Formats: sequence, C-alpha cells, structure tokens
Amino acid sequence: MPLDSVSEPTQEKINPMRNTKTWVLNAFLVLVTLVVMLVLNEAVLRVYFWGSLLPKTNEENPLIPHPTRGFAFRPATTSWHQELDFTVRVEINKQGLRGPEIGPKDDKKRILIIGDSTTYGSGVPQEEIIPSLLAEELGPNQVEVVNGSFTTYNTVQELLFLEEEGLSFEPDLVVLAFSPNTDIQANTLSLQQLAQKHNRRPYASLTPGGELQLDLTYAEQFYQDQQEQADTRKGSFLKKFVTYKLIKKYVKGFKSSKWNDPNMFIGWPFLAEFAPEHSTRGMSAEEYQSLWDDGWDVTKALIVRMRDDSRKKSSEFAMMVMAPKLQVETDYQQKVQEVFPHLKLDVTRINRAFEEFGKEAGIPVLDALTPLREAWVKGAKGLYYNVEDEHMTAKSHELVAASLAKQIRAQRLLDLK
Repeated sequence: MPLDSVSEPTQEKINPMRNTKTWVLNAFLVLVTLVVMLVLNEAVLRVYFWGSLLPKTNEENPLIPHPTRGFAFRPATTSWHQELDFTVRVEINKQGLRGPEIGPKDDKKRILIIGDSTTYGSGVPQEEIIPSLLAEELGPNQVEVVNGSFTTYNTVQELLFLEEEGLSFEPDLVVLAFSPNTDIQANTLSLQQLAQKHNRRPYASLTPGGELQLDLTYAEQFYQDQQEQADTRKGSFLKKFVTYKLIKKYVKGFKSSKWNDPNMFIGWPFLAEFAPEHSTRGMSAEEYQSLWDDGWDVTKALIVRMRDDSRKKSSEFAMMVMAPKLQVETDYQQKVQEVFPHLKLDVTRINRAFEEFGKEAGIPVLDALTPLREAWVKGAKGLYYNVEDEHMTAKSHELVAASLAKQIRAQRLLDLK
C-alpha cells in the first residue's frame, strides 16, 4: 500500500514508536560509550599508578586483634601495601615485626626502634627503611636494629609493646621515634575523639596526683569485637578503583566537616597559637589549649615510664621527633596558609618542646629534622609521597638514617669500636 495512502491517524501511531526506539537506542549507545571510557580511563590510571591492571591483594589480613594494644601484625606473613603512590611487599617475621628474624642476643649491640608508620617504613621497601639503613651505617658486624614500629600506633601502644615484648629482645639502646602530627592527639581519649573517628586503642590519663594510668577499655572491646569476626578487613567495592580514589581525594580537599579542624589535625605541635576562626566545633583558644596541655603532660609521663622501663633492664633510652612534610617543605606550608589564612605556624615548636623535656628528664634527643631541611634547601625533591600518602620516601629514610648514625656515635649512646 503506498505511503501516501496511509491515513493520518495511522502515521501518528507509527512515528511515536519510532521516536521511542530511537531515543532508547541513543541512550544505550551513550551509556555504552561512557562505560567504555570509564573502563579505559581506569585501565590507564592503574597502569600509571600501579604498573599493572590488577591490584595487589592479600590472602589474609596482615593485622590481628591484640588484647591490650587493640591490633598487631600477624606473625610470619608476607603481604602487599598498595596506595596510589607505591606498591610495597611487606614481610613480617615470626616475632610479629617488620624485618628479619630476631635471634638470641650475641656480641652485637642491639638497637630497638619503637614508633609508628614512619619508622615502620610505610611505602618503602624493607631494605631501604631507617632501621635497616641504620644498621648498615653503624656497621652490621657491630650493630643490629630491631624495628618495633607499628602502623597507626600511639605512644600508649608503643609503651605496652615495650613492656610486653620489646625489652625481651635485650636492646642496648631503645629509641622512641615520636610522630608529632598524630601521637599526642591519639594518646588521650579527649583529644582522640576530636581528632579521629575511631576509638579502638588504649588511652592514658593522669590522676589528680599526677600518676599515669592506662585505660584499655576501648582496645579490649575492639579485640573482643574482632575475635567474633572471621576477617577484620573492611572495605567498599569502590575503593578498589583508582578513579574513585582520585575523585575522593579531590572532593575531600573542598569538603568541610567537623574533622577538618586545623587546631586539631595540625594542632599545638606546629602552631604559634590556636585559631578559633577555623574551629569546626565552636571551641575557644583556651579550650584547645587545655586539651593539648593535658595531652602533652600525658605524653611526657608515658615517655618517662618508657625511659624507666628501659633503664631497669640496663638499656639506654633516647628519643627523636620524626619530621612530617609540614616541617620540611616550604611549598606545603604555603598551601596550608592559603587554605587556613588565620593560622600562625610555628613548625618547630614541638622540637623545642622535646629539647626542653629531654633536658628535664635526662633523655638524649636525636634530630631527624635537620638532614631533611638541609636537603630541601639544597633543592632535593621527592622527600615525601604526595598523591594518596604523605609518608617519607626512601630518599628521606636514607638521609635520616645516615644522620642518626652520626648522632649515636657523637653522643656515645652505644659503646662502639
């Protein structure tokens, strides 16, 4: 039948059907195109950041629940730590520490380094981290270094490790590697609740008489909760995608929340004074000062107890303040000032406080900041990761280890030939 013989009502019925099919087809093609673009984009990003299309996965969780410290490393395991900045193989020995197996004490001098992810060596191969390099610098035939560092530990957990396990290794020298950008905030419950979302650690406080007391309530509860679960790993499907991580990082830079308070995450260690103008909780400078004063007093008491524990076992005790990016890179400091214009930075305040505390408590203080600052002034780049992580790179570990070896010799903290 000729088209012009079709009645007008019949054509009206045919055209809408054609239009609907065309719209659906176009929408489908657009959707397929977007999916293909996202897949290709994800593939390119994975190869760029990971060097592989497939992420590194662990057959078992490298962390295990711990009855007093909340969590520890699973002994005798090999796992992968992968971020956008790095992919690193991590070997945990039978003692549950990162590094080679620890044998009985022999004629070698033994150093025990206690710290968090900085001296644990987050993002850096084992042979290039401070404990490994320090042994080489001091002479592997004379000195061995035990890496008693755990990611995200606070000073309370480090004290408990020292008392429960660390001193059993019979170290001649115990070195506390203090992280000024996280440790004080995580040592007291009052600061922890303002600085971080999760309460799963042991905390400390001082009695009215100034006596140190430990609170294991949250760590014990976390331990019990994790014991009831087959696998303590948690994570969303989206976190497996590089595209998602980059978008999250970008959005987070502009997101305002109660946790984005520079008076807390930068805090007293690096501020000349508090800035209520940037408070996300409506707190005054006096309120911040009171919380930080309490946190610093508790932290000093924890360190004094570590000193006393070490000396009771005939071990020398020293401490050093690890240097975050904020202390070293002036470009980074400028970015912080741009985001928080009312802040008055004093990035070496914590170092001066440690020097004064060290004199009062008779504790030697080692300097991890100067070698990195000197390198930065000379034009060194790549001292810290900068995409998804801000830990020190292998270059910084090398600089700090060489400097520490010289300081240990100069201060005669070990009887070396």
